[in-house]
Amino acid sequence: MKYFEFIKMHGLGNDFVIINNIENVIDIKNKEILKKIGSRNFGVGCDQILIIESEDYNNAEITIFNNDGSEVGACGNGVRCVALYLMNKKNTSKITIKTISGSLDCWIQAKKCFVNMGKPAFEWTKIPLAKKIESQIIKIDQFELYCVSMGNPHGVIFFENENDLNKVDIESIGKRIQSNDIFPESINVEFATILKDKTIRMKVWERGAGSTLACGTGACATLVAAKQKNLSQRKNDIILDGGKLTINWLESEDVIMSGEVKLVFKGNFYYD
Repeated sequence: MKYFEFIKMHGLGNDFVIINNIENVIDIKNKEILKKIGSRNFGVGCDQILIIESEDYNNAEITIFNNDGSEVGACGNGVRCVALYLMNKKNTSKITIKTISGSLDCWIQAKKCFVNMGKPAFEWTKIPLAKKIESQIIKIDQFELYCVSMGNPHGVIFFENENDLNKVDIESIGKRIQSNDIFPESINVEFATILKDKTIRMKVWERGAGSTLACGTGACATLVAAKQKNLSQRKNDIILDGGKLTINWLESEDVIMSGEVKLVFKGNFYYD
């Protein structure tokens, strides 16, 4: 029986298995093994699996998989977890993490881990959508989605108040929206509302992972959508089921995300 080492980390309950694959073990990227790693009954259990591909920790390269074995281009909380792990390992306060969607600068400040998620993409070909639309808004059934990419596709739905948000059947609606033909690569669906203190409450249904306690790129997309709809300032707190992220959409158009990340445990994963 073969095995490899891993660590388990989370950002606001958005949890990850992180594998430092310096020996380039090809087996790890087998879809069935990835699904088993992600299973909360038959494996370690997580929302996403992040594999560190290079030994150059100053410019680390990672690949990211959902717990269903599908590869994705961006994962804000997961990148922050990998960044903290590598920064602690190298005793440094900043690092660059390379993903298939681009290179992300990360740093530690005031015990929080920050990541520059880059600029949001609004073009229909980059989200991507199956056809050109005149605005960012797509209506599916009774819901209006503000569509944007943060390295992966997002559709944000705003509700009048928290009471309306809490009534939403996230799983049913999320699955229905994801299966719409307008989204050739599926989509992450955010359900949000503006609270009385002007912060933003958000829930999420992620493609390939389902309902999660937090989604970093989803929080970024929600802040961008809220600002574009004149519902928020460029900097705001996003309150998720697992806690709070602070999102700052700079005048440079870069989106900065910050919040806590935690190491949970280390272990060995055994497989045939």
